[in-house]
Amino acid sequence: CDIGYKKLLVFSDGSKSSSDFTKVYEKISRKKQGSKQFKRSLKERDNLINREINSLNLRNVKTIVVEDLKNVKHKSKFSKKFNNLCQRWSYPKVLGKTGRFCEENGIELIKVPPAYTSQICSVCGFQHRDNRKGDKFLCGKCGVEMDADYNASINILYRGVYSPPVTDIKEACNVR
Repeated sequence: CDIGYKKLLVFSDGSKSSSDFTKVYEKISRKKQGSKQFKRSLKERDNLINREINSLNLRNVKTIVVEDLKNVKHKSKFSKKFNNLCQRWSYPKVLGKTGRFCEENGIELIKVPPAYTSQICSVCGFQHRDNRKGDKFLCGKCGVEMDADYNASINILYRGVYSPPVTDIKEACNVR
């Protein structure tokens, strides 16, 4: 499962959350911080997250693999406007709610390092930062083209299910 800014959840089977959260984040960023409307917008976002996670159909699922996005916004190199929007990105709430949901339903939750999951081709394994252009993924080696979040979710699945647990991020990404 890839946890994203625009698309809340994208799964390796191709399914994804139905709501577009971009509008919600933009609405929050337009409000004056601390105002009643700001707090109301935050509650609206949280309710939408809860609704999306509660509506997941996970009947035959035994394991969910997600990115461990702790400190992902720390020292980011994006524009001021995008950083302001990302400030309202609620991946800790998504991870927390997903963790509680998995615990209640007896589903194992595995967290993997997020580094380079959206730049690595899930078909041939070629990694390059030019592979991802916005929402599209186009491999520079084998030419496969798909949704970038879907590609990332497949890579996350491979890291969580088909790889032994790692403690070092460099080891996880084969960086030496």
